[in-house]
Amino acid sequence: MILSGDKLAARVSSVGFFVLFPGFLIYHTLVAMGVIPALLGGLFGVVSVMMFLLYVAVLPSQLSLMLAGTRGFALLVLGFLAYVLAWALANYGLQGGGLQRLAMIQTLETVVLWAVLFVMGYRVPLDSPRLARAFWIAFALTVGYLLFIVATTGQWMFFARQMIEDDGNANVSTYQGYARSALVMLVFLISVSQRALMRALLIALGAFVMFVLGARSELYAFLALSMVLLLVWAGMSAKYLLTLLAVVAVLVMVVATQFEAMSGSRQFQVLDLTGNSSWTARQYLEQRAIEQIAASPVLGQFGGHVTAAGTTGSYAHNVLSAWVNYGLLGFALYLGMTVVAFLGAAYRMIYCGDTAAWWVFAFSLSFVCLLLMLLAKPVFWPLPALGWGAFANALVCGQLARYRDDDMTDTGHDTDGQRQAAQDSQGRDANESGTSDFRPSPL
Repeated sequence: MILSGDKLAARVSSVGFFVLFPGFLIYHTLVAMGVIPALLGGLFGVVSVMMFLLYVAVLPSQLSLMLAGTRGFALLVLGFLAYVLAWALANYGLQGGGLQRLAMIQTLETVVLWAVLFVMGYRVPLDSPRLARAFWIAFALTVGYLLFIVATTGQWMFFARQMIEDDGNANVSTYQGYARSALVMLVFLISVSQRALMRALLIALGAFVMFVLGARSELYAFLALSMVLLLVWAGMSAKYLLTLLAVVAVLVMVVATQFEAMSGSRQFQVLDLTGNSSWTARQYLEQRAIEQIAASPVLGQFGGHVTAAGTTGSYAHNVLSAWVNYGLLGFALYLGMTVVAFLGAAYRMIYCGDTAAWWVFAFSLSFVCLLLMLLAKPVFWPLPALGWGAFANALVCGQLARYRDDDMTDTGHDTDGQRQAAQDSQGRDANESGTSDFRPSPL
């Protein structure tokens, strides 16, 4: 069987979406247990490179339709990627040196991840029963395994690297990589599920999963998203109001009964950050970024975090890192695209009452990414690009749904052509349902 470029892109996106997120959890857990060797290094970077090569081959066949179907949003994203790439190469060419080379490589890796996640978010088939089934199986395995860990060890945090005693733990992901994958898995399942009871179960068990995995920013982002979604849905249906009250009651009961065991976890350190070394270090990095921006507010200071500390990890843990590295224009585009995606999805979902999976997925990803961009994640965190792609996908799917619902037959060949373009742009029919380091690394 020979697949068209569009269907191949959908197939690649479906497989890649599973591998990079729930598959990531399974792979690193098996590596940590010693069941399999780390053949793919940290998995995320290696698989992303392979997907990038496949996307480069198939994207030209549908590029024009993608640009037209997303009302210019895809063009804005691609323009941003081109700008960041040119900015990095130009700064390295003008300044040179080993530290600038490190900064340039970090940006090149990030651009590749952005491109892959954008196309993936745009082309992943949210209506695929097989993809949903695979995610449900992975979620059940994750919940079951973490329940076993908590029950047998009495510890409320799972840290996979502790399972390996020798130097091999460098190939096992940190808790940030686990939390990133679990967060996307939960957002996807909540988006494609339709029943209130199922969504309530996902939120309750998802809160347990995110808590045990130990990443504070992802945990609180998930809880904030869950409350926002339940409040929105409660305004549409009484059963969601009851669901909201039930979920809150369950979470309060669990915290109350298990508070002594859970109180020592790092997640509760947010109640008193004054003595937290991580918070102190982040405040210092943010202040340094503000000083670098003040020294050059228009152009920023490309690779400023590298030249100041000699490493690629000493960046501000929020959106200010975009201003430092890519100037005022890069900062505005980076933040602006996520704001546009969030507001556009919020308008369709809240104001228009459109609860289709593609709008819930776009809203959820954009909400989480915007919140974490402002509070906890640097510009090198690749997940916002998945949200951009999800919003582009929702624009096309929403347009296609409106064409299908339009019963007018006397509008001439222009409407027929638009309908065909929308169908071609997605290739759907009734039968088709951390770090950016590419070297072997835990992320």
